[in-house]
Amino acid sequence: MARSLSPRDLASALGVSESSLKRWIDAGRIRATRTGGGHRRVALADALAFVRATNAPVVRPELLGIPEAALGQDRRSSHDALTSALIDGDARAVRSWIEGRKRDGVTIAEICDGPIRAAMYAIGELWQHDADGVFIEHRATDVCIQQLAHLRAPFAPPPHAPVAVGGAPEDDPYLLPSAMAALVLAAEGMHPVNLGPDTPTAALHQAVAHHRPRLVWISASSPIPLAQAHELAAFLTSLPAGVIGIVGGRHRAAIAAASGAIHTADSMTELAALGRSLVGS
Repeated sequence: MARSLSPRDLASALGVSESSLKRWIDAGRIRATRTGGGHRRVALADALAFVRATNAPVVRPELLGIPEAALGQDRRSSHDALTSALIDGDARAVRSWIEGRKRDGVTIAEICDGPIRAAMYAIGELWQHDADGVFIEHRATDVCIQQLAHLRAPFAPPPHAPVAVGGAPEDDPYLLPSAMAALVLAAEGMHPVNLGPDTPTAALHQAVAHHRPRLVWISASSPIPLAQAHELAAFLTSLPAGVIGIVGGRHRAAIAAASGAIHTADSMTELAALGRSLVGS
């Protein structure tokens, strides 16, 4: 007979509350059956399918009765530790984790592209149907913002460093992607000016006129209406000569589709390479 788990055991394995686990079952996110007495049971195969689909951190793999390697993921326990620290809102643990990766020679862009992005995605997926979800995700975002500011502090731009300006489009509330872009460009020797989330196109025009940047980035994490996509594409294609405009984020394709002349970045590593080329030119 195939092994099954109680909600309590699976919740303990994932490091979440039993009530949260039951809500995910009731929402259909985890397949479960009921015993003759009405108790929920989750087949081990269905538990593993949920872990793989959401990249959920498994804090106690022994409760699943299998080695962590059998989860079938390219995952390291240290990455799970980052996700758990963010869920707990433990800023000190997050800072310690990041500093450890830097000592291992991992670049800031790679940390942003891999572990931070994966952890925040996992938190969003795990908590979107949970009553505490907004609180957990917003607190994790704040912890990340604190640590990005800490990482950026040592990168004082040198005199005459090329300037980059950017932000998220109007009605896009996401803080992290544009903050990561600014950090990555600062680490490459640029002077980034991050206008943050919900930035009107008019404000981007003003920033370009005031700062005379070499690079303008737009971080598009929220869906973009067609008219707004055309407005942003027109802004990017009308930048002064010698200014590079680039768009990244989950919804970058909407802006890129509005004009064949739009540059896109698939990752912070790609953006870092562009910044490095501008500093060296």
